[in-house]
Amino acid sequence: MKTDFDLYKHRKNNGKAIRNAALAGGKKAAGKHAYIAAAVLLVVFLIFFLLNDRFFKIDGIPTFDEIFSGSGFKPSADIAEGNISVHFIDVGQGDCQLILSDSGTVLIDCGEREYSNRVISYIRSLNISRLDYVIASHPHSDHIGGMSYILDEFDIGTVIMPDIQKSVIPTTNTYARLLKSVSDNDIKVEYARAGSEYKIGGAVMTVLSPVKDYEDLNNYSVAVKIVHGQNSFLFTGDIEKEAEADILNDGADVSASVLKVAHHGSSTSSHKGFLDAVSPVYGVISVGTGNDYGHPHKETIKRFNNIGIRIYRTDHNGSIIFTSDGKDLEIKTEKEV
Repeated sequence: MKTDFDLYKHRKNNGKAIRNAALAGGKKAAGKHAYIAAAVLLVVFLIFFLLNDRFFKIDGIPTFDEIFSGSGFKPSADIAEGNISVHFIDVGQGDCQLILSDSGTVLIDCGEREYSNRVISYIRSLNISRLDYVIASHPHSDHIGGMSYILDEFDIGTVIMPDIQKSVIPTTNTYARLLKSVSDNDIKVEYARAGSEYKIGGAVMTVLSPVKDYEDLNNYSVAVKIVHGQNSFLFTGDIEKEAEADILNDGADVSASVLKVAHHGSSTSSHKGFLDAVSPVYGVISVGTGNDYGHPHKETIKRFNNIGIRIYRTDHNGSIIFTSDGKDLEIKTEKEV
């Protein structure tokens, strides 16, 4: 009798244990399925944001730059009457500068295609819908890679580019997209002519190069100087020593308060004679962190240091803003070093 009771009790307890185990297993399986579902949803959202970032560009959907930007760096859209601001936008191993006045805008280059959304978001954050002048300094992708997207996105006044001889005109898709956007949007194009002047609010922009034909596309870079009262800015694209010498021989006044250092600080640019003629207080190098080219080169930095030029670098400082009131310069950087 006792044995039967113990067997019954054992079976009862064993059944209870099985039910509890089943319930626990069900909960564990449900939890596992929830984690898998959450992971799948996360992947789907990331793919959606990636596709939107690169292709769809749906209004109201933030880009990766906007989602993950936490630096607190907020470029101001407010330009005091008569002032100008010059933004050296960080686009990695590439060039991009935005010049704003109270009545005019200039964009010089825009970096590789992958940075197009960053540049567009940056410009939009300043409540800018029109770019009066867009300078495509020369047809290398680290300068014009995303230019077609810029031209499609904003109201464009005039595109300024070099008049390149047929033997060296590139046949890249990047350059073809740029030309197609110019045509599709019926944008006015002007070839850069040394000595041409453009009014940018209270500043004057003068084209300094190219002054002749070259075999190297870098030397075709459109170089411009912007003068605002006692302050001036020299933008040099990727000009090499040959083009630097030609600009000086052409009699151009290259003296400037701020120099956008040519070719990301390459040793083949910024020769001593040119730097002596520019005699800048500040030099800005647009360069990517840990780039494969070794930019900026040590010998170039040494030349700057020997002259006593204060250097800012986008790989160290992020985006950099100079604001001129015609007399003084205010400098803000995205990152402190």
